[in-house]
Amino acid sequence: MGNVWDAMKKHADEQAKEKPPEDAASSQQQPAAPIARKSAQTAARPAGNSYSPVLVTYHDPGGMLAEQYRCLRTNALAHSPQQRLCTIITSAEIGEGKTVTCLNLAFVLAELPDVRVMVIDADLRKSNLTTLLRSQKTPGFADLLRGTCMLKDVIQPTLCPNLDVISAGAVKRGELGEVLSRFQMTEIIYELRRQYPCILFDTPPVNAVSDAGVLGRTVGEAMLVVRMHRTTRESVDRAVGLLHAADVKITGMFLTHQKEYVPRYLEYYY
Repeated sequence: MGNVWDAMKKHADEQAKEKPPEDAASSQQQPAAPIARKSAQTAARPAGNSYSPVLVTYHDPGGMLAEQYRCLRTNALAHSPQQRLCTIITSAEIGEGKTVTCLNLAFVLAELPDVRVMVIDADLRKSNLTTLLRSQKTPGFADLLRGTCMLKDVIQPTLCPNLDVISAGAVKRGELGEVLSRFQMTEIIYELRRQYPCILFDTPPVNAVSDAGVLGRTVGEAMLVVRMHRTTRESVDRAVGLLHAADVKITGMFLTHQKEYVPRYLEYYY
C-alpha cells in the first residue's frame, strides 16, 4: 500500500502548483455563495479526473491494489447475510488509512450487479472523505442529525452510478458530542438500510475520540484498519477493547502499507 501514499503526496503537490496565489486571495475577499440543496438525482456529478489518485479502485480497477480491496470485499460480505453490509470503518490511531480504505472498498462494492452503496463521512472533525472526492462539504451528515435537512438533501452522486456519498456537513467543535448522540441516528440508519444494501461509515480513530464507539453502538459492526510498522499491539488492543465495551462487533481488520508478512500480534485477532 506504500505506493498509494506516494500518489497522495504527488496529488497534493500538483494541487499546490495548479492554484495561483491570486485565486486564493480573491476567494477570501468574495462572500461565500449560498448552498443549493440537491438530491442525488439532480446533483451534478464531479469530473472524472477530480478524484484523488489514492482511490486506486477507481483509477486502476485492474491493478494489484484493486484486487486486494476485492479480497476485503469478499471477506466482508462473507460475514454479512444476503450480501448486505452496514459497518463503520475506523482505526486505532490517526493516519492509518481508514478513509482511503473506506472509499476504495466502496468502489469495489459498487462493481457488484444491482448493489447500491452509500458512504457517509462520519468523521465530523476532519472530513477527509470530502477532500478525496472533491465533493461539497455541506449540507451533510451533521445537518441530517440536527434535523435541518432531509436525507434526499444531503445525498451526493459519484461517477459510479451505484455509489452515493454523504459529506460530513458543518458542525461546531462544541457540539460534536451532542450531534452524534441525537435520537435521529437510529431512524436515519434504518432509512439508509432500506435504500442501500451496503453502507460504510468513515469515523474518527477509536483511541482518539469516542465518536466511533457512539456511532458503532447504533450500527453494530466495525472494520478496523491497521497500519503495518506503525500501529502497535497495545494500540490495537485498546481499540478492540473500546469497541467491545461499546457492544460493537469487529467483523474484520485490513492491513495497510503491507510489505512481506503479517505481524504475529495481528494473527491473534483472526
